[in-house]
Amino acid sequence: MGVSERSLSEHTVVETFVGRFDQHARQDFKWRIDHAITQGYRFVVLNMVAVTFIDSAALGWLVLAQRRFHRIGGKLGIIAPMGFVRDILELTEIHEWIPIFTSEDEARKTFEGPGDSTEAS
Repeated sequence: MGVSERSLSEHTVVETFVGRFDQHARQDFKWRIDHAITQGYRFVVLNMVAVTFIDSAALGWLVLAQRRFHRIGGKLGIIAPMGFVRDILELTEIHEWIPIFTSEDEARKTFEGPGDSTEAS
């Protein structure tokens, strides 16, 4: 799985995932979440539009990461996954724990409010 990171504001970061989100991605995912928290981000948005596969281990990591963010007053969100990944997320009702958004802007506005557009350049 390939991952890139982009800050939306001082409180929100977007992690863009590409490829398969499975047991082989565990270390990278854990590192990304740990890094976001140590950098002071309270909100992490996972852009999963280009994720082609997700397994049960990855679903568990998502829930555990959401719990970590909840403890620090933050949240984890997911941007509109496609196909198989969307089907799995709907089937497991992950949206009950982690909100699913259609865009980065929608996630930022939900997490930080509409007047908080301190986007990084």
